[in-house]
Amino acid sequence: MIKKSTPATSNSEPTSGFWTGTDRLDSWKEIASYLRREVRTVQLWEKREGLPVRRHFHKRLGSVYALRSEIESWKRQVSRTGVVHETRSTAPSKFENRITIYVLPLTNVTVRSERRRICDAIATKTIATLQRSNPEQLCIVSPKFPVQSGQSELPTSLLDERIDYVLRWSVHDEGEGLRLNVALLFAGSDSVAWSHTYRSKDFTEFSTYAADQIVHCLWLKVFSSSTAVPVGGHRDKSSSRETYLKGRYFWNQRSEDGLRKAIRCFESTIREDPEFALPYTGLADSLTLLSFYEIVSPSEVMPSARRAAQRAIELDPDLAEAHASLADVLLHFDRDWQGADREYRRSIQCNPDYALGYHWYANLLSARGQHEAAHMSIMHALEINPVSIITLVWAGVTSHLAHQFDDAIRHYQNALELDPQFIWAHMYMAQALEQKGDLKEALREFETTNRLAGGNNCVKAMKAHAHAVAGDASSAQEILHELKSAPSRKCMPSYDIAATYAALGDAQQVVAWLLRACNERNMKLFTLTQDPRFDPLRRRSDFKQIVDQMGLQNAPALGQN
Repeated sequence: MIKKSTPATSNSEPTSGFWTGTDRLDSWKEIASYLRREVRTVQLWEKREGLPVRRHFHKRLGSVYALRSEIESWKRQVSRTGVVHETRSTAPSKFENRITIYVLPLTNVTVRSERRRICDAIATKTIATLQRSNPEQLCIVSPKFPVQSGQSELPTSLLDERIDYVLRWSVHDEGEGLRLNVALLFAGSDSVAWSHTYRSKDFTEFSTYAADQIVHCLWLKVFSSSTAVPVGGHRDKSSSRETYLKGRYFWNQRSEDGLRKAIRCFESTIREDPEFALPYTGLADSLTLLSFYEIVSPSEVMPSARRAAQRAIELDPDLAEAHASLADVLLHFDRDWQGADREYRRSIQCNPDYALGYHWYANLLSARGQHEAAHMSIMHALEINPVSIITLVWAGVTSHLAHQFDDAIRHYQNALELDPQFIWAHMYMAQALEQKGDLKEALREFETTNRLAGGNNCVKAMKAHAHAVAGDASSAQEILHELKSAPSRKCMPSYDIAATYAALGDAQQVVAWLLRACNERNMKLFTLTQDPRFDPLRRRSDFKQIVDQMGLQNAPALGQN
């Protein structure tokens, strides 16, 4: 691969006369210290911005070194070229050349002979899925024999080739199950970009599950760094942008009043400057949240949300916000999982610094049971914007769907530190406390949520579930009766009503209300295979039929034994 020439510099970098001693820097740590940056930053500069780093190969992956004189020359070139400031990263083609990952043979460690075919399946499925995942920007180099016994090494024939990352992995037999250790290394060093361990006792599904998990995590890790480019095309009016930002302020409040104010701001911006793409994304996102929070019926507003997102893409095909808005419509309303995945990835590629692209992509990954990738995605959103209250809340939801309730509670507590009155932090906190068995505190949190939300129907339905779990069936039934007696114009929280019937042990009503939720295109259905409230029903054939209808039949459910 050819190194990048895109510059990157900083006013705080050392001058050429600052350092004394030898010209050679003998490790990533020394290079990073010289440039006063983190190791990962200089590794990315080397891969994408032409930082001169040399390699000396040993028996395995080798080591790196750099010459101060060459780094200073590179810095002077960067200084002459300059850096584009005040840009929005749209990056239609983030890399001039493809990133190369060399996949070492999957090391088979003490695996019984009858299970070796599983190793073959894991390796071949993972490599095949990686090769299909992003062929325009990702080059996967794999060995002729994808599985072998003993320690694998980078072939000597590739030592002079430009390899960006190396995937090292191994399978261990643990008797009742298999353990798969995976590590993505920066080529030319033992620095780990990402690693994880997968375990499974379900041999029939393990290969497909492992391949999907690994591919999503690798994609997020490799394509999550930013490249700033100049803004081109339409120049919005300053007054239009001010009104748009005001709309986003109201939108971030996540209340019915805030969302309706946001819609008025976005519609006003569109009238003033109809060629400005961003307010169309704001309008789409506001309509989507009105449906998601069950304030209005999805069929009433989601077609308009889709048209707004599509119009934004027409105006600016490389606008990350537009692709994320369309992806959210495809996920929650159309239930087009492949289309949503494609648009979320497009959003991230257009602007790797757009936090909501990762935030919303975590929803889809969680729905598919890709919990490690979902965690990576939502945490990357928090790295970009660590004080986003809703992202902190959704980090909790992502942990909740992975059945990691202590982690979920910690994220909700962090959100409430920033805003003790934030409705959705209290609501999801209540659900996590309920799953932990702290029913008294859960009901107290639901009372707080109900007061802050002004009697939101989905909050009432969730509270009914807590009463049912606590053994107070009469209170649960009373709330259900109130919800079902509401005026027809009110949006019915069918999905959460189904969950309450699950807690009451009425499987027939669960199925009836889930079918109603499907017909109403309830926006919460994407969590169906991971929501712990439905764990007792996962083996029922009628429940499985609804999962099939949702198109989620391949998503592993954590509550299923």
